[in-house]
Amino acid sequence: MWMREAEACPTGVAAGVHQARRLGVSGMELDLIQAIELAISHELEARKSYLRLAEEADDPELRRLLTEIAQEEAGHEASLRSRLRLYEQKQLLRETLSRYVSPAMCEELLKNPQLLQLGGQRRHLTVLFADIQGFTTLSEKMDPADVVAMLNRFFTEMVDLIFQHQGTLDKFMGDGLMAYFGAPLEMPAAATQAVACAVAMHRRLEDMRRESRTPITAIRVGVNTGEAILGNIGSDKRMDFTIIGDVVNVASRLLEVARQENAGIVISDATRREVERHFNLRTGPTLVLRGRQESTASFLVEVPPVR
Repeated sequence: MWMREAEACPTGVAAGVHQARRLGVSGMELDLIQAIELAISHELEARKSYLRLAEEADDPELRRLLTEIAQEEAGHEASLRSRLRLYEQKQLLRETLSRYVSPAMCEELLKNPQLLQLGGQRRHLTVLFADIQGFTTLSEKMDPADVVAMLNRFFTEMVDLIFQHQGTLDKFMGDGLMAYFGAPLEMPAAATQAVACAVAMHRRLEDMRRESRTPITAIRVGVNTGEAILGNIGSDKRMDFTIIGDVVNVASRLLEVARQENAGIVISDATRREVERHFNLRTGPTLVLRGRQESTASFLVEVPPVR
């Protein structure tokens, strides 16, 4: 039925269906969008008909009545277009958010968009960096297509774990990734979730290796906790919702320590203070970070064996 009616008014329906498909809308939702587009088209045709009749009418009162009806139809049309536009904007926001946060967090943000402050705010959160040990050597021996497939499998598994621990994916960086916990939604025990995620990443990689699903042998993770600035940052042409601040720089530096020490997970003292009751920790090397005179302690997180 929708197809026959769509052929009668192809412009509006085709545009709406194309936009819906671009947003990845499901079949049922696509039917609803088609219905709204058809209603809009009918309102438009009805308004044109009333205006034609008004022009042909000899009776001034009838002409005035038909013109008023046409104006009412225009109001209905505008209202429907506005509601459809809002729906499409919400779908676009859902598609965008779902790339970076878990489905549950995505729905919470859609219900309460005021929680997503794009202009900038300071937040206490935990940052996680992770990458693949020996990636350069490994990738040099592989076909480029196999390297891409390997990375996609690896990132799919790791991002699933980030979402399971209520984290936000910030970006991919070659063979590594950056995520943070405690934003855009505030959450209790964000540091604990971040370190638990790091442990889960190691265990998931062990599972993948045991099932012969990856040639990757090991990963390294650096985790730090502190205050960051969160917001939409970039140029007029391209912006990203991301975080900046010393907490990010230190987390990145801890990943370097993990590489140097051949350690699986390295966390800062700030993170250690929030998670030490939940994990087995060992004292790591003392760091002197660029631009600082005082040293910074680090700690190594033991990954319990899979039972």
